[in-house]
Amino acid sequence: MEHKPETKNCQNCEKDFTIESEDFNFYEKIKVPPPTWCPECRLIRRMLWRNEHVLFRRANNTPGTSKDHISIFHPNENVKTFDKEYWWSDKWDSRDYGQDYNFSKSFFEQFKELLERVPHIAIFDSKSTNSRFCNITVEMKNSYLVSATWASEDSMYSNRLYHCKYTHDSYICFNTEFCYENVYCVDSNRLFFSRESENCLDSYFLYDCRNCSDCILSTNLRNKKYCIENVQYTKEEYEKKKKELALDTRAGITRAQSRFQELWSQAFHKHLKTINTNNVMGDHVSNSRNSFQVFDINNGAENVKYASWGSDGPKDSYDVGPGCGDGSELTYEGVSVGVKDNRVFFGVINWYSADLWYSYMMNNCRNCFGCVEMNGKEYCILNKQYTKEEYFRLLPKIIEHMKEMPYIDKQGRTYGFGEFFPSELSPLAYNESIAQDYFPLDSNIATEKGYLWREYNAGNYQITINGENLPQTIKETSNSILQEVIGCEITGRPFKITEQELSFYQRFNLPLPSIHPDERHYARLRLRNPMILRKRKCYLCDKIIDTTYRPVEEGGPEKVLCTEDYNKEIY
Repeated sequence: MEHKPETKNCQNCEKDFTIESEDFNFYEKIKVPPPTWCPECRLIRRMLWRNEHVLFRRANNTPGTSKDHISIFHPNENVKTFDKEYWWSDKWDSRDYGQDYNFSKSFFEQFKELLERVPHIAIFDSKSTNSRFCNITVEMKNSYLVSATWASEDSMYSNRLYHCKYTHDSYICFNTEFCYENVYCVDSNRLFFSRESENCLDSYFLYDCRNCSDCILSTNLRNKKYCIENVQYTKEEYEKKKKELALDTRAGITRAQSRFQELWSQAFHKHLKTINTNNVMGDHVSNSRNSFQVFDINNGAENVKYASWGSDGPKDSYDVGPGCGDGSELTYEGVSVGVKDNRVFFGVINWYSADLWYSYMMNNCRNCFGCVEMNGKEYCILNKQYTKEEYFRLLPKIIEHMKEMPYIDKQGRTYGFGEFFPSELSPLAYNESIAQDYFPLDSNIATEKGYLWREYNAGNYQITINGENLPQTIKETSNSILQEVIGCEITGRPFKITEQELSFYQRFNLPLPSIHPDERHYARLRLRNPMILRKRKCYLCDKIIDTTYRPVEEGGPEKVLCTEDYNKEIY
């Protein structure tokens, strides 16, 4: 059947959005109705179910222990939590918490009851060693407070790394080693305070540089050495000027950061960062084709729409991520559905699974509907075990019931079959989820929109030194700093320096940070573009281009170029 594009009004924000002909074909293929929320609202709704880096101390429900543990769930949230070691063991069975389907109540009401009854894994991590407080991570080694990361080692205070080593305080980096305070950097070694750079070595404050070494405060460079502010120097001149910059001091770093922002504003910016793509509309996408409104996809997206943060896939999928790909196909409306999933619809943290509907934290499962915290199970509904015949006999009745008896939330929004989980069912408050990272709100606005907002007091720690009073250089810093409680220079929040961290600063002659790790993370987030496509004119040719850069009046750079003009200027 040939469909024409249709304009719909978003049930959430009440703005119009368009459903294209190919969208209808996809929805018919997976047998779901078209969405009633616009793409941005759908993304925020999924993000409300993903906490990457906000950790709490809460009661531990693991049998045989009464000691509190660290979890992604607020201590006041009405859930139970198990240590990850116990959760992954065969000492318990989540089917013991199963329930019959009740046709007198909406599905989502029953799902919420199950969500509060079944014990949750406190922090999601798999196949890692000696990696404390790492969440949504796999195959980590010797790391600390790293999140949403795959196969990295000896790293700290970072988010969204992929195959990195000794990478600290960084965001979205691939194959970096001995790096610090970088954003969107790839295949680099001993690179510090840099953005959007690749194959760079022994450099500081680079933006959009490739194959450069021993360069500082430079932009748009290719295959250069001994440059400062894009000026070529001899090795001797370079070393002298580098010393004058005093990058071993906090004051020197602060001055360089201010100058770097000026240089970034004056640099050329490619309108969209895509590499080896065909018919792709999105940002930071590589080796992909036939995909629209996709962001931060490294390698292999194919026939995908409205996807973010993934690698090696996905294929034939809509509205997936953050967290998608790695061999996954035919997935829809899922967050953290990123490892070899097939036909997984409306899911949260579903890995190595197939034919799942409306499920939360499922690993290696098949043919399940409305299930929570299961490993290696099949033919379950609301965690109750059925035979294959019973499962397929009951499934269409539940789907029909969801259509006839939808859930209505406190804002009057309707959720029937084909809608993702209602936001108010999430065990996370808005400011505990990554929705706050990418679509920040203040508490008043969040509450007005019907979102839960919670504050958390981590405890009373006596600050022994304020951040602004820390030594200017690491050489002035003794190991006694490990005993100090530092007050963040911005917020006053207490934090400490770890032994692993101090060793890194000493090795690379870097001054101690004076602000809390969370504030450093938020500062890096502010350096990325929003996941929103906009129209503007190319700076040089007036061609209308798509871009994620903000308008100049909102703080965006002036020199945003189309691909053709960018290549002429840079190469």
